[in-house]
Amino acid sequence: EFHQRESGVALNYVKLRENGQVDLFHLEALLQQHPGSLVTLMHANNETGNVTDIDTVGHLCRQYGAFFHSDTVQTLGHFSFDLRRQPVDMLVGSAHKFHGPKGIGLLYLNRRLRLKPLLHGGAQEKSLRAGTENVAGIVGLAKALEIAVRDRAAHQRHLLQLKHSLVHRLKQMVGDITFNGDCLSPEGGHPAIVNVSLPASVVGGLLSQLDAAGIAASGGSACSRAGGSHVLRQLGVDLSRDNVRFSLSKYNTLPEITYLTDTVARLLVPERALQRAG
Repeated sequence: EFHQRESGVALNYVKLRENGQVDLFHLEALLQQHPGSLVTLMHANNETGNVTDIDTVGHLCRQYGAFFHSDTVQTLGHFSFDLRRQPVDMLVGSAHKFHGPKGIGLLYLNRRLRLKPLLHGGAQEKSLRAGTENVAGIVGLAKALEIAVRDRAAHQRHLLQLKHSLVHRLKQMVGDITFNGDCLSPEGGHPAIVNVSLPASVVGGLLSQLDAAGIAASGGSACSRAGGSHVLRQLGVDLSRDNVRFSLSKYNTLPEITYLTDTVARLLVPERALQRAG
């Protein structure tokens, strides 16, 4: 949107299916109209957890001579990548999403591409950027990614166990609940993200009450603007309800899931909480 506004770059949006997944037929239609374009898609949406099949997207891009950039901030360290084989031209990630230091990220660039620097003055950085490398951050990122990749299978099993418990208990304890996007799909959902719509019935707001109970949850992405989630609006979600994203970590435990769901039920269904207490 910035380049469209500032430089007049033509911008087209890929349509979504009802479950929030990318409409690959519409993507191919756009590529047929605009071969040689730049396609940029998130590997996993940071609000709904919807996972895009980047292999299929990448092969479509190669078929029509397009370049493919993927935001893998939510998936790097959680999913398996083989960039020697996968048809991805550019890939970005952030260390804090796999328990590395904040303020450091990475860009993978296919060898067939060349970068034009935006900040000039750093010949010592291969003339790609000004300033000096954040060595401590880079080392921290590399070590955190090494650990995440090494233990990925075990962490994946743990996260899926937590997610299954969270979903099961919410379904049992909160009657009026909707799961947004494709977060319940084994193939199409991120193992660490659950997005739900709940009744807007809590005085002071559900997120504030959860925060007071020591539970960190989100009404959207940390980098989104106020005024309701454009992601959920695109999916037709009722924005007058409390739409909450729960993000899980390898450090979370099943007792914490129990505490979370008990707290949500107590806030939304106080009479049920009293029955349980009795």
